[in-house]
Amino acid sequence: MRRFPRTCSARIAAGRRATGEGDRKGEPMGSMKRRLKAGELLLGTMISEVRNPNVAHLLARAGFEFLIVDNEHGTYSSETVSAIVAAARGAGIEIIVRIPEIRREAILKPLDSGAAGLLVPQVDTAEQAREVVRHAKYPPQGRRGAALRRAHSRYDHVDAAEYLARANEDTLIAVQAETPEAIDNAEAIAAVEGIDCIFVGPFDLSVALEIPGQLQHPRQVAAIEAAVKACRRQGKAAGILMFEAEALADWIARGMRFVAYSSDVSLLADAAASAVRDLKSMAPETPSRAKP
Repeated sequence: MRRFPRTCSARIAAGRRATGEGDRKGEPMGSMKRRLKAGELLLGTMISEVRNPNVAHLLARAGFEFLIVDNEHGTYSSETVSAIVAAARGAGIEIIVRIPEIRREAILKPLDSGAAGLLVPQVDTAEQAREVVRHAKYPPQGRRGAALRRAHSRYDHVDAAEYLARANEDTLIAVQAETPEAIDNAEAIAAVEGIDCIFVGPFDLSVALEIPGQLQHPRQVAAIEAAVKACRRQGKAAGILMFEAEALADWIARGMRFVAYSSDVSLLADAAASAVRDLKSMAPETPSRAKP
């Protein structure tokens, strides 16, 4: 079974010790933003195929701190997303929903379901980032519609003014940089009030740079570094999804703090393939079938 190499685990653990991280399970909504502002490391993964809400408990038990529910390439219904969010809140793991596009309904429904935040793909300009914020934040920061006795408030009676202000403060908004245009505009995007993180999409970025899949190409590395530096200058978090542990550990060392490792598909498929290889290599050889 594929595991983090010892060097990767040690580097991630060192990053957490350096920022004073301890056991954060059960922290209230908004803890992700506070931890990122403090420079702490958050480690999550992505799901795009598994629909049983109990996957949240399984991955929380594994130690992941957040799940990205992928509704860009995945095909989750709003009802399924709501069920996963409800399970995750009971499991003590945060949910970030990657929406398919910048659209009012796509932004509103996951947040009303209680998601801790959103991951928005293909954000190339500061104006697009401001549009995301308009739909995701309540007035006066945005124009999000208010329905307060819903899953996001745990169906409680809340003080409207207090709750709206707290929700605006707590909701995490990450936008994806996946093109050279987004990298060129990273400083302006990170400067938008309400944007908390620029999250690099490394594979789409490599395609846009016309070096598809070459994630260690100098132009690819330079582009990602530019995004990290822009976030640092604006006091925002930088994030990335990687499927190789060594590569992810390297970007953590370079300043990434909102990081996702692998996905439900890859974790399952790779573990299964590794187990089959190991078992076949350990099994005794069977005698060849005798000829009649």
